[in-house]
Amino acid sequence: MTGTMRAVVKTAAAPGNIELRTLPIPQIGPRDILVRVKAAAVCGTDVHIRH
Repeated sequence: MTGTMRAVVKTAAAPGNIELRTLPIPQIGPRDILVRVKAAAVCGTDVHIRH
């Protein structure tokens, strides 16, 4: 599969430093699977890590 995907990236081991990026869809190997995510949510731990 080719194309791009959206990803939330933690850019540094520090408070904040989270970016929404458009990245290439990763290439998968013969023993891998690629899952298309239709919906996602942010939990309290995610918010805590960002702050």
